[in-house]
Amino acid sequence: MPSMFPFDQSGRALPVLLLACVAIACSSVASDVHQMDQPAQATPDQKAAQIEPMLSAAGFVMLPADTPKREQQIASLPPLEISYYVGRTGKLHYWMADPQYCKCMYLGSEQAYQRYEQMQLQQNWAQKENETARNEAQAEQEEEMDAQIEGFNPYGGTGWVGPGFYYP
Repeated sequence: MPSMFPFDQSGRALPVLLLACVAIACSSVASDVHQMDQPAQATPDQKAAQIEPMLSAAGFVMLPADTPKREQQIASLPPLEISYYVGRTGKLHYWMADPQYCKCMYLGSEQAYQRYEQMQLQQNWAQKENETARNEAQAEQEEEMDAQIEGFNPYGGTGWVGPGFYYP
């Protein structure tokens, strides 16, 4: 009976197939990891949903665009960008227009802006910590997988497990 593998009947096909499967799995994992490394671009709604609660918590006041004139004014400003102006008394005032998500404008003092910046730094730090923890867990999983692969020997004891590899 002819074999479906181009190897003799001595069982050498199994280690070669295992190595091929491992190589395919590793390349799949590597491409998934590469895709996770590249951050997805946030939509304007996602960006607004992230920024606006922090602005409110920092002390910014939300002013709704509840008239057609205000809607037109907010629509003419750069959306979701925090900017500032110098008031009549020489103090800095910060603002952010959102013509899409809430149809409003956020106004805040210099102190509110400083609190917002601090919150943003804390959020970025927490994201970096989470990323580091994910990377460490992934490296640990890869080491465990490597140890399992290295420990696998279908022949038991010493034997040949692949092209050019000999198990002591």
